[in-house]
Amino acid sequence: MINEVKQYKCLTDLKDIIESVESVRIRPTPRGSDPIIYPERSEGRYRTVMGVRICDYKFSADEKWVLADDQMGLSFSGTWENLQFSHKMASRKKKPVDIFWVLSEADLPKHMKFEKDKERDGHYFLTVTKRIRIEDLVFNLKWISDRLSVIKEGGAYL
Repeated sequence: MINEVKQYKCLTDLKDIIESVESVRIRPTPRGSDPIIYPERSEGRYRTVMGVRICDYKFSADEKWVLADDQMGLSFSGTWENLQFSHKMASRKKKPVDIFWVLSEADLPKHMKFEKDKERDGHYFLTVTKRIRIEDLVFNLKWISDRLSVIKEGGAYL
């Protein structure tokens, strides 16, 4: 539970935000891209089903269900160091990078949870905790996307 309200007035406070709020989960995204749902792609490692990448979640063989796995899900940063690493990946498209963020304590849809990556410090997955239909996952992800806060061109300060 958050017991105090802090106000940050400029982008240079980004590091302070991350370091002072342990529960912040951050997703750098190239300008113009959706922070959660990907464009449809029909082949390759980054193939999508209804905007969800096959490599991000564990799918059933028929791809109608997403299976629970605490080490698979949409990637988020939880530390300044991991955000810098993630920013490098997002900035490869040579577009300005916006920083989307949410508090992990925020209301998440039923059967969704942020889980710490067991292999990488500061990295988190937005996971499913129970088998759900792909349509329900997409609905949940869009719901979360609508609640993300954004720092426009926040990547310029990394």
